Amino acid sequence: MQGGKSKNLSKYLDSMMGLKKITDLFLDALFPERPFCVLCGARLSKGVHLLCGECRDKLEPVSPPLCMKCGRPLDRENTVCTDCDGKNHYFIEARAFGVYRGVLKEIIHLYKYRRERRLSELIGLKMTETLQRQNWPSFDYLVAVPLHPERERERGFNQSLLLARVISGRTGIPVFRGLLRTRPTEHQSLLEKPQREANVAGAFTVKDGSKIRGKTLLLIDDVYTTGSTAGECSKILLEAGAARVYVLTAARG
Repeated sequence: MQGGKSKNLSKYLDSMMGLKKITDLFLDALFPERPFCVLCGARLSKGVHLLCGECRDKLEPVSPPLCMKCGRPLDRENTVCTDCDGKNHYFIEARAFGVYRGVLKEIIHLYKYRRERRLSELIGLKMTETLQRQNWPSFDYLVAVPLHPERERERGFNQSLLLARVISGRTGIPVFRGLLRTRPTEHQSLLEKPQREANVAGAFTVKDGSKIRGKTLLLIDDVYTTGSTAGECSKILLEAGAARVYVLTAARG
């Protein structure tokens, strides 16, 4: 009698496992983005979003010692890098979540160039965590580095604005939309440092500066490399009446 019950239980469990496999296959077909890591394709555990644990572990946060101005990793504490020594970037400080290589670089490329907009949540969360670790003042507004309308139509979205919205949703800091790009520019990643500064010079303006007069702003972008874009945007925001500008990016090149 006991053996019959065991066999029946075994058959029941086998049938339930079979049903679960069928359900998983159905959900995978219905929601193809649900169960797999966007980078390596590994199957995700329930409740895990976009990246598997192995890929998450490969993210490289920026860690001290850092340039006191731009946040570039250095070998010594309490110093500034060669890019910042004797140069006015206009912003007070810049910090980034991670190093622009490996998994983080792949994620940003998927986000920007493969239009994986859902990655804005993951990247924005990491930026928010970075922001909360800084000994910075309270901010009146977040300001996303703008794209020229032609570039935004081509890409379909402004990656920096989506990140600003995620950070805003998690911190309650409103987003100021009045920083505009007045002319198309070349991709900064294709240019050398002196060319980058010339490329963005005079490329931004502020609409209705009265909203930011005397305010403390946090400029949001995806990647900080030489600081040319961040510096030019900060300059224009200060000229429009802002009191102080800080910079937060997803990655530090």
